[in-house]
Parts: sequence; structure tokens; C-alpha cells
Amino acid sequence: MTGISRSTHWLLVAAGGVTVAVVVAFLVALGGDESGSKLAATDVRGVWSADRGGRLTVRADGSAELERVMEPETGCGQADDEVNLTYTGPARWVIDTHPDEPEGLRFDYVGAGTGKKCSVYLSIVGSVDSGGVKGFLPHDPGPWYEMLGQG
Repeated sequence: MTGISRSTHWLLVAAGGVTVAVVVAFLVALGGDESGSKLAATDVRGVWSADRGGRLTVRADGSAELERVMEPETGCGQADDEVNLTYTGPARWVIDTHPDEPEGLRFDYVGAGTGKKCSVYLSIVGSVDSGGVKGFLPHDPGPWYEMLGQG
């Protein structure tokens, strides 16, 4: 052998094996789910209501109506000179994923006060099949949105 003891040799072999396993697991996780979106328009269309009064009406044609939704950033509310405004008005939606959040919906609209393009994400958790589906807005995690009924 070389100048190392037998136990040190096996310890290095084991450490190498663990390193290879961790790298493989990381690469598999990085690859993600290639099957595409798990949500469909039929799963999310309808009225979503928050316990603090916000409301999202999601239509199958990609249109939506947002009511009292906290603006995601300055300039995305009803006026550009106030802070912490809400937005009420029309939007378009697509199935999308906010970084580091579960799959959900992205609502795009133009801020009334500034003409700025704004986006609000609704991250959806729970099982659509079991009826236990809820959603939250990553930029305003306080209220939970629940689907009241399909439209």
C-alpha cells in the first residue's frame, strides 16, 4: 500500500462514495419534473377569496378580475403617490411559478396610476383533486385565498 493506514484508506473511499451520491442527488433534483405543468385551466378557474377581503376571479379564457389585491411593488396600485395600495381591475393570467414557490398563477396588469406593467403571483398549495386547494401571494403572505367555486 501507500503510506496511509487501511482504516484511513476505507474512510477516504467512503467519503468519496458519499460525495458522488450527493452530487447525483443534486443533479437529479436540479433536473426537476420534466412532465410540465401539473395545473390546468379547469383546475384554477373560478373565484378565489381571501380572509381579508381580496378576491380573484379567474376565467378559462385567460382573463381575470382582481379586487383589493395588495400591489406587488410601488406604482402597481390605483395611484402612484400612495404607499401600500391595492389594485382592483382587469388582468390576464397564465400558469407560472414564482421563484422558490409552488406552481400557481401569474396575473399581469397595468398599474392605473403609472401605466407600469405589474405581475402578481398566486402560489397554489394542496390538492386540486381533493378540493383542499389554497393559495397565497408571495409578496403579501398574510391572507390565504380559497377557491369558492369554479366558473
